[in-house]
This record gives sequence, C-alpha cells and structure tokens, in this order.
Amino acid sequence: MQKLAVSALILGLAACNGGSSSPPSFSTGVGRPPSGTIVEYAIPTANAGPFAITQGPDGNMWFTESNTGTNKVANVTPAGVITEFTLPTANAFPGNIVAGPDGNLWYVDEANHLGKVTTAGTITLFPAADPSGLAVGPDSNLWVAEFNGMKVDVYSTAGALLHTYASGTNPANLQLEQITAGPDGNMWFDTFSGDNVVKMITGTGATTAFVYMPTIQNVMRGMAKGPDGNVWACASDSNLIARITPAGVLTTFAIPSANAQPYGITTGTDGNLYFAEPGVNRTTNKIGRITPTGTITEFAIPTALSGPVFIAAGPNSTIWFTEGSSNKIGELFL
Repeated sequence: MQKLAVSALILGLAACNGGSSSPPSFSTGVGRPPSGTIVEYAIPTANAGPFAITQGPDGNMWFTESNTGTNKVANVTPAGVITEFTLPTANAFPGNIVAGPDGNLWYVDEANHLGKVTTAGTITLFPAADPSGLAVGPDSNLWVAEFNGMKVDVYSTAGALLHTYASGTNPANLQLEQITAGPDGNMWFDTFSGDNVVKMITGTGATTAFVYMPTIQNVMRGMAKGPDGNVWACASDSNLIARITPAGVLTTFAIPSANAQPYGITTGTDGNLYFAEPGVNRTTNKIGRITPTGTITEFAIPTALSGPVFIAAGPNSTIWFTEGSSNKIGELFL
C-alpha cells in the first residue's frame, strides 16, 4: 500500500464483510440540526477503511473503502443510507475519487487502474501507471499523478491516455501525491516528500516548482481551490494550513490544536475551507474551518479516535468526511 502508507497509520484496520446501513437517530425537535453539528453514519462493512470522498452527480456522497480485502466504492445519501459496490480487483486499495464531467464517478487504485463507476454502481477499469492523485481539469479531462513515475498523465472520459507530462519537481525524483485544478486554470500538485508544490500549465505541461522548506516540513496532505483565487493545502507535518497564490507566494496559518496533522481540505458553500484533523495517534479528532483571512475554528468529532481522513463539500450546506478508524462517514452541518 505505497500511497496509502500514512492512511494505514491512521486506520490500523482489518476488513470484514459488508451490507447496508440505516441512518442514526437524531432529533432536534424540528428541522435541520444546528450549525456546527456533526452526525455520523456507520459503514456496513466492518473495518472498511473509508478514505477519499466526493459529491456525486446524483446528489449522494461517494467514497472509497481502502482496507485490505475490502475493495469497494460506496455512496451515502443525504439521509445517511449507505450502499456499497464491490470492485472487480482483489486488494486493489482504491484511493482518490472524483465526480467526472461525464456524469460518472472516477477513482484510482494501487492495482494500476483508473476506474469509472456509474451512479448505478457499474464499474469499468482502464489501465493507469502507478496512479495516486486524481482531479478533473479545466479541459474536462482526468489528470492523474503517478506516485513513483514522476509524471502527470491526462486521460479522457473514454479512458484513453491523451498526454504524459514530466512532473518538474525539485529535485526531479520526488514521488507525487495529491493534485487539484487551481483557480488560475492550471493544475497544482504536491509531493510525498521534499516540500514541493508544483504548478503545471494545462495544454503544455510546463511546470513551476515551489519549494517551501523550511516553512513547510516534509509532506502536504491535500490541496483545494479556494474561494479567494488561491490554492490551499494541508501542511501535515508542520501543523499548518497553507495559502498559495497563483504566483507561488506562501502564507501559513497555525492550527490551534497541537500536532493536528491536517489531512484533506475542501471549500464549503459558505466561502470558508474545511479540513480534517486526525492528530498524532488519532487524538486530535476534529474538523477545522479556516476563513480566507486565516481565522480557524475547530469542531470536535463525537466518536473518539475516529481518524478523519478526506473531506468534501456536500449538498444543502454540509461538509462530509471519512473516519478511517471508527469506520464511519461524518456530516458537518454549516
């Protein structure tokens, strides 16, 4: 599990069999839960290792289950009902998942696949070289970072490889991890180590590498296009949230909780950004919110040691996240 090594430290799980789930009971008397409330939904398959999550074109949240022997993708409705779909490849370790421009879900796995999932759960596999990060580009193609290949590949929604670009990291042999479409019409990705963030020009593949040592130590764990025209990233080992302008100017913001190890970041419908805080040995156990000007508020997750990983904006002003250790999906009401 090369690309999920950090996730494995969070999870520490063993897979079992699955089924379907019902939403938990929750009552505030009338209507929507108060802002800041977190509701959790148990995944039918025990120790499934929920990892990446995204909002699908059907209005449901889709996520990958990445633990040994699990190999599923699943969706959860706004009411909290979970349905799971078994992948065709054993021990594939599915990772990032995104909603494609073609009305399907797309994911990558460690068995060298780019997978297409219809909203009905039909899965089609396409070959992909050592994929890690996955994002939809402004060209409506699928951009995939190669973990060890030091390349970024561009695929059509027909599964065809269109382009392969050198990553342009500094030094040149760094492993690639998360990738996102930036607010400037270009693709941005980070590296597993080496303190790099790289801007790749769409259409040409030309790159600019920004090295932020010593401010950023080691890895970043998630990147997102912000509402303010900047790229935002989780500097996990440095306990910082990073704001990066299209020109590469870095501003960092310290997270109030020590050793929060931020992992996964997304923009909410309220114009703020939200990120997961697993913490050392899963002890922080919070979801963080940061305004574009850098004010951070934290929300405690009800289940202790839940191990939040990735996070995504959902329908009706909500934020959804995976809980790798407690085997749940969380929903934060804005």
